[in-house]
Amino acid sequence: MKNIDFISDMAIEAAEAGGLGELSKRTELGCGIVQHYLNIKSLELAKQIGRDRGVYITFDCPKNVYGSEKALKSLAAYIATALAGLIGTVRKTTPVLVIGLGNGGVIADALGQRAVEGVEVTKEYPVSYTKQCVYAMTTGVLGTTGMQSADIASAVTDKVKPCAVILIDSLATGTVSRVGTSFQISTAGISPGGGVGQDKQRIDKSVLGVPVIAIGVPLMLSMRTAVYGFVKDYLSKMEITVDEYRLRAEMVEKDLSHLVVAPKEIDFLVNAAAGVIATAINRAFHN
Repeated sequence: MKNIDFISDMAIEAAEAGGLGELSKRTELGCGIVQHYLNIKSLELAKQIGRDRGVYITFDCPKNVYGSEKALKSLAAYIATALAGLIGTVRKTTPVLVIGLGNGGVIADALGQRAVEGVEVTKEYPVSYTKQCVYAMTTGVLGTTGMQSADIASAVTDKVKPCAVILIDSLATGTVSRVGTSFQISTAGISPGGGVGQDKQRIDKSVLGVPVIAIGVPLMLSMRTAVYGFVKDYLSKMEITVDEYRLRAEMVEKDLSHLVVAPKEIDFLVNAAAGVIATAINRAFHN
């Protein structure tokens, strides 16, 4: 959604911001994990929400999720099931290609690289097709490679001809409680850096020619979105009329427009979230 007040990669947040949160199906799972299922089918609805058409599944976890082995195993299992369901019947004779996006040199943007490091790759097709052949790679970023991630992904896809591509990337959010503890899976592809106002060439099925599943975790908080939402909610509860024009002007004046922050425990959150994603992918295709 492109407006001065809202920056987030989370589809559920975009729907809620547009007054369409009721379109998401909410299901309470085990260990305090909540699943949100949003299917944007029509072009009209996509424009209203500000997201591309596709299925968006979000798992919101409690803050202590990384302190519970049971919760982590459950979360990985939920993600693995969602992956398998979105990809559908996977042909064992063709590989699944896992691609880590982002900048490994910036901790908050290193989710893709660190998750790929934990993926069990298959160097050659197994004799028996009980396991799926999995390839994995990272694209780096334009500033270090000189190439768009979409071009690299497209070239590799053309070469290895996978049955599906899984993209992993860090996301941005405007909700503090979701930083590091929400996992979004989508069939709509992804625009690397889109959540922080650095739109790059989009990567989706129309570009790669095969089903594309994007997995991301919000590891960066948009101050503009967070402050705007907090102030509006607070004043509304106090029954004070919000002067939205003045609020926007104040945020611009205070230089909040493009400020994106990460929590102090970001290194731990990136490693923990990457581990969950890698475990889920391994479970989905190697069990």
